[in-house]
Amino acid sequence: MESKLTQQNDLQIYAVKLLSVLCPLVYFASYLTRKDYSIVMQAIIENEGLLKAQVGQVEALAVISYGAGQIISGILGDRFKPQRLIMGGLGVTILCNLLMPATPANLRIAVWFINGFAQSMLWPPLVRIMAAVMNEKQYNTVCANTNVAGLSGTIFIYLSSSLLWLRFFNSWALTFYSSAALALLILVFWIIGFRKLKDVPALRFEKSAKEEIKETDKKAGKLTLKLLFGSGFILIAVGIIAQGALRDGITDWVPTFISETFTQSSDKAILKSVVLPVIGVISMKLVGIASNKFVKEEVRGAGVTFLGATVLCALLFAFYSHNEYVTLGVSALIVGAMHAINFFLICVVPARFEKYGVVSTMSGIINSLTYVGASAGVFIFGKIADNDSLGWNAVLTSWIVIAAVGAVSCFLAVKQWKKFKA
Repeated sequence: MESKLTQQNDLQIYAVKLLSVLCPLVYFASYLTRKDYSIVMQAIIENEGLLKAQVGQVEALAVISYGAGQIISGILGDRFKPQRLIMGGLGVTILCNLLMPATPANLRIAVWFINGFAQSMLWPPLVRIMAAVMNEKQYNTVCANTNVAGLSGTIFIYLSSSLLWLRFFNSWALTFYSSAALALLILVFWIIGFRKLKDVPALRFEKSAKEEIKETDKKAGKLTLKLLFGSGFILIAVGIIAQGALRDGITDWVPTFISETFTQSSDKAILKSVVLPVIGVISMKLVGIASNKFVKEEVRGAGVTFLGATVLCALLFAFYSHNEYVTLGVSALIVGAMHAINFFLICVVPARFEKYGVVSTMSGIINSLTYVGASAGVFIFGKIADNDSLGWNAVLTSWIVIAAVGAVSCFLAVKQWKKFKA
């Protein structure tokens, strides 16, 4: 009996170690095959003579698809084996990336819309897998590392596109092909890895949600409006939307912002904009450490971070025209703050619903809200920038307002959330 328990403990430790590699790899692949379009948007605009709003619409609708798909993925992730959802989602997104360069401009919106839905099958199942196998400290660490891996994928795209594919081959298409190739390799690793973990009890996910409820709490597995309102989640949702709008809206449009404001080619603007995900990586690593040692109130932490971001947005508005490196630096700090908020609200908050049996569902809803904000930000910022009477000054003003709204909503939710967690 003791030998069997020791064997199970060893298998559990092995599972945590292997998943600490596999989960970040999947999210690295996710960002490779999702962010590549937004990073080469300016190159597509220059090569094909399209309007910013036209190109931005493809990304915006893909983000809507991704966000809506999160809810479906979240529900499915609580009812079926999440590892299979991840395998299917990654397979479809690889295919979409291979098709994108050969697709006519007016049909790319359809391919990237499908890609957005395929991408939605990755994060909620990942959260369920991590929550099922890991304790709170392990979960926080691996969740932070998984997000760092995603940002690292963005950095890889920035560097490979600007230093290789655009500079030497003048081809944005190669960005999609290279992303698909790496994602395919990671998909193979994922399949092999889960075969090695087939005997881990926590990863079998063989019981239905109803069977699990009978063994635990009859109230578990049900997501009600009373639960959402009583926890303060409705207010938190406003902060989640604001975070998504600023994180993706700023990240996607800064290369174009730099290119137009300081009259630079797209490859140079993309290369310089790599500072955004680099700061994001640093931010995510720091917040991952802080969450285990210092920050115990994630919603309050998000509110304080939003407040700092509001100040940074105001500084950017005041000084952006003076120096491109100041503009890049402050923009990167704002995006870094959004990644910290992302950890608090998108990684930690859904795990608090574990006792109700709706971790994956909540993760899907929360990530969906993130991309409601992201799709709105990407599209609206592009429309504002295209308007000669508004331009980038109006875009920067909107960033200040959005950050302030995020701060207020989080601070208002603190009291209810604290009672919910108790």
